[in-house]
Amino acid sequence: MRLIFSAAIALLMLTGGAYAADAFANFYGNTVKITSPAGDRAVVINEDGTYTNTMADGTTVSGTWTNEDGNACFKQDGSDAEPYCTPAEARDVGESWEITAPDGTKEQAALVAGN
Repeated sequence: MRLIFSAAIALLMLTGGAYAADAFANFYGNTVKITSPAGDRAVVINEDGTYTNTMADGTTVSGTWTNEDGNACFKQDGSDAEPYCTPAEARDVGESWEITAPDGTKEQAALVAGN
């Protein structure tokens, strides 16, 4: 779950005023690469309100996302956990930034072109 929430944090930090009409517009067709002590993973946000998160071992989890009132919320398919919501911030392809997982682990995220 920590990996999913970390991915959610990374993705949520990608939205903002420049993309107010569609907060994730810059992410469709691109990938958020996350590097962490637990291993690298790749997150893809789809325009249809779904996302996939591919873990270091190749396992893929998916779910849905919504963007409401400046917060992006990610809900993993098949999970009883509440959606993970966080404030959003715009990012550009080629940009990288640090994120903090819910357990406090520091991770690096980067928006890269393509899936």
